Amino acid sequence: MIRTLSRATLVAALISAASTAAMAQPTGTAPKYGCPTGQTSSTTCLNGGGSSLAANVYAGVNATASLSGEMTQYTTSTGGTVGMSYVSAGSGAGQKAMLLNDPSQYSTGLAAGAYTVHFGASDAFVDSSSALFPFVGAGHPMASGGQFIQIPMFATPIAISINNAKVLSNWTGGVVGSTPKVTLTDDDLCGIFSGLITNWNQTSAAATLKAGTINVYWRNDNGGSGTTYLLTQHLAAVCTAANTASSATFKGFAATTKFATRFVGFTGPAAGDTTTLWTIPASSFANNKGATGNKGVANGVNNDATASAIGLNSPDYTSIAVTPAASGVTKPFSKLYVAGVKNATDGVSYLPTLAAVTTAITTGASTAINPTPPASYAAAAIQTNWVPQIANPTAGYPIVGYTNLMFAQCYKGATSGPAMTAYLKNHFNGLYNGMLKSNGFVPLVTSTTNGFGTAIIKQFLSPNGFVNASGAGLNINNAKACGTLTAAQKR
Repeated sequence: MIRTLSRATLVAALISAASTAAMAQPTGTAPKYGCPTGQTSSTTCLNGGGSSLAANVYAGVNATASLSGEMTQYTTSTGGTVGMSYVSAGSGAGQKAMLLNDPSQYSTGLAAGAYTVHFGASDAFVDSSSALFPFVGAGHPMASGGQFIQIPMFATPIAISINNAKVLSNWTGGVVGSTPKVTLTDDDLCGIFSGLITNWNQTSAAATLKAGTINVYWRNDNGGSGTTYLLTQHLAAVCTAANTASSATFKGFAATTKFATRFVGFTGPAAGDTTTLWTIPASSFANNKGATGNKGVANGVNNDATASAIGLNSPDYTSIAVTPAASGVTKPFSKLYVAGVKNATDGVSYLPTLAAVTTAITTGASTAINPTPPASYAAAAIQTNWVPQIANPTAGYPIVGYTNLMFAQCYKGATSGPAMTAYLKNHFNGLYNGMLKSNGFVPLVTSTTNGFGTAIIKQFLSPNGFVNASGAGLNINNAKACGTLTAAQKR
């Protein structure tokens, strides 16, 4: 059973906060590039944030001019008449900021209500237990913005980055054709990330690695991590009592955005605390190394003092992608070695390359949930039907998933809805495919035969999709769906 980001206690708190704080339409100065310096209610700027996995794609966090993010490219294409901002803060923060219309969820340095949150990004999907539910078309507006929309944007692997002196003496990087230098199995990963395996000589790859204590770098983001979610979603499908640590220290794998919650004796931040990080006691997991964001994990593994480390990363922070060195990184991410992972079904070791991910989400996805788009209005109005979940593909790289964008159906400003529609059309029509691939991600429109890109354009970005009995459709700013909302109920 997959456990998602939302928990009953959190939902109640979020709904209460949303009901009192999120109805207003805040204006102010956006925190990032691409928006008017003096953003007001009369200027067009789409603001959002969340997933650090997707940050290079959306905002070009580590980008050179040739790798500028989608939102920079879109801003340029409008001649600067529309701006977009993005804060890399983790998937959990992306969901909370979207629900509460509160950018302070990204960081305590961003004042609550400083500007409208138009969208959120998360690699962990939102399910029916979330305060962001119900979905578009269900007839129940969220705190502000009308109905909530969630769609997959592109496919991603979760790369297993390693630092080991025997392999990495000259930091040559991990991609040599399509053949990995080191292969790890599901048993290895279950053991390492649960604390059962603590030394490289206990793994199936012992012959190719220098023995030594493994430092495990994991995401301890306060709001939660979608990268963690996609890794643990796979581990929940393949790990057993036999290949994980004892129940005295480890609770077993379940899909989660907060890795620390799987360990006995973990501690986390109090409700409303956006700075304290999640921790794991040494008695449960002695060699854990919590780090914030994909960049934090990459830096940790890259610069591990013992040259004996493992971490989980999006591909754009490893040697899989054409990623330039980021500021403050001793060794550029483009040198961070990636291990191959053996697919337990087809028996092949795969690096998380574009080809191997494409295989996983197409030919290897026979066990997927929601492998094709909804085929009726009733199905389309069920929010989770728009997010494919591939916990354990039968072929290709085995740790894959989709990163999702969350946004509202109804917009207050006359230009905000059309601007969001135009940006998303650019994305799903393939305008940014080259940049996506250079960062190690697989575009939805070119990778699949299941039609999600086409269906998203039809249902959410044009008035020609499904309609319900009242005539209201699913598209952004649908006249009937949004016509009954007050200005304060729109984004």
